[in-house]
This record gives sequence, C-alpha cells and structure tokens, in this order.
Amino acid sequence: MDAGLEITEDWRVRVRNLAEDLLLNLGFELVDLEFGQGEDNSLLRLYIDQEGGITLEDCTHVSRMLGALLDVEDPIPGRYTLEVSSPGLNRRLSRAKDFQTRLGETVKLTLLKPLDGRRRFKGVLLACQEDPLTLSIEIDGETFIVPLDKTSKCNLVYNFTK
Repeated sequence: MDAGLEITEDWRVRVRNLAEDLLLNLGFELVDLEFGQGEDNSLLRLYIDQEGGITLEDCTHVSRMLGALLDVEDPIPGRYTLEVSSPGLNRRLSRAKDFQTRLGETVKLTLLKPLDGRRRFKGVLLACQEDPLTLSIEIDGETFIVPLDKTSKCNLVYNFTK
C-alpha cells in the first residue's frame, strides 16, 4: 500500500459491508475489522467467529474468498495485506451483542479520559444498556457505570480455571 494512504470512512464502510455479506453466506460472523497503516505496508485484519469457534482452515478459506472478492471490487486504493483471524480468548468487545452475551464475565477496559480518577478498569460485567451503550462493571464490590463511547478499548479477560 502506498505510504500516506488516506483511510476514509467511505471505503471502510464498503469493506465492512462486503465482508459481512460474504461471511454471512459462508456461515461466519464479522466480529471486528481493523486497518493498520504502515509506512511501507498496511494491514487489513478481520476477526471472524461462528458457533463452536474458528479453525485455521476457516481463516484460510475466508481469507481466500474475501481476498478474491476484494480484488474484484477493489474498495481500497493501493496495496495492503489481508489477515483473517479468530477473535481469540481475550477478544475485543465493541457491540451491544458482544457485551450482552458476556454478562457475568470479567472484562478489562481502558477509558479515553479518567472516570473517578482512573482510566483502567477490570471487573465483572453486570449489565449492558443500549441507546447510548452503557456498561455496569463491578470492581471490589463497587459498581461503575461506563459509557462505551468513552472507552478506547474493552477486552474479555479469559478465565483459565473454567
């Protein structure tokens, strides 16, 4: 990809729509999409999932199918590397659906600006309210209400003792 490529919302939305349509037809769900811009090389990374989890073969198959579709549709100017991956055990959470299916589990989030003097929170996800998306997190017996638009990152903390 050319250095200095401007990442526009227009082609980001187009890539997301193309990927979601293809993945739906293949029986997968698009969990997240990232675009990292480098000086000499940029990376388009998609995280996919399905009931029962993702295998390496699933990622390879989706990568081939999506790569061919993106070559034909050409929604991104310049060159880039396509990577398809599982969201992993410490998956990023960003949609209401992500939070609603993880109630009672431990999450770690980082805020854009401090709330009650802190930017990092790790606790049990108690509730998720929509419109606007707000999370209730319990930390050491205290409940914090965190608007999702005030977070820079939120990840599931996998419990290895399950």
